[in-house]
This record gives sequence, structure tokens and C-alpha cells, in this order.
Amino acid sequence: MKTCGYCGTKIQEDYCSFCEFTLDDKHVLEGHKRVDHVIERTPDEAAIFLSTAELLTFETVDLLFLLKYARSYRSEVYHLRVISYKAEDRKTDQALEEIQHQSYEEYEKATRKVWVIENILKDRMGYYPVKVTEEFLQGYLHRIKQSQKKRMVLKK
Repeated sequence: MKTCGYCGTKIQEDYCSFCEFTLDDKHVLEGHKRVDHVIERTPDEAAIFLSTAELLTFETVDLLFLLKYARSYRSEVYHLRVISYKAEDRKTDQALEEIQHQSYEEYEKATRKVWVIENILKDRMGYYPVKVTEEFLQGYLHRIKQSQKKRMVLKK
């Protein structure tokens, strides 16, 4: 029997009378189940360089991984900036200026990507995590699995 992935109501075709709207295929389920969020892979680190429009299409859990990657990348870029400033004595003024200019541009771009991902997460979750540790990610994935177990069935 087909049921709504939001409320568990039995449905005909793809319209839920309780929710009062047409469901997409992802939300037309069988047997009062909840939408299954199977996480089989983590996103590629290079995805942090995608446009904001493309990042908006990612699942929230993928964005959490990307936030971790983006913050790590920003940290690496920052450390390269520090190294370029320490190299000040060994370069000509013009070469040093160019290196510092490029490192600042790269750091600015990395920081703005972190902000984009944080703000997408804030829109979805109401906040963005201060730290995205392996423990945080594993806990998040565990909560996803736990929330999928309970079916939406009313006992009479």
C-alpha cells in the first residue's frame, strides 16, 4: 500500500489528502515508512569549489562534510599566507607583493566558500556547527539511521 512519506497516510497515486499536496516520487512510499536517507558515500572534496546554486542541491549531510573540507582548505590557505609573509626577506618587493596578493585572494575565496556552506546549513538546520569533527559526523549519521526505523502507524 502506498503511503505519504511525510504523514504516513494511505494515498492514491501521488496526492496526500492530509498534507493537501502532490508528492514527488521520493515521498511516495510503501507501508508507512519514512523517507530513507541512505548515505553510501561522502562528497568529493573538490565540490567545495562548486557554485552556490550547485551547493544548494546537495543534501544537508553532504554539506556538513563539505563544511569540514572547506574549513580545512581555508586553514591550509591561511598557513600558506603566513609562510609568504615570512619569506619577505628573500624576495624582491614586486615578487613578494604578487605572492601576498594571490594568497590573500585565495584566502578570501576560501573564506567566502566556508560562509556559503555555513549559511546554507543555517537555512536548513537553524544553525551551523562550530566544529565538524568525525564524532559529530558519525553522530549525525547515526541519528539519520535511528530516525528511519520508526514507522508512521497509528494503533487503534
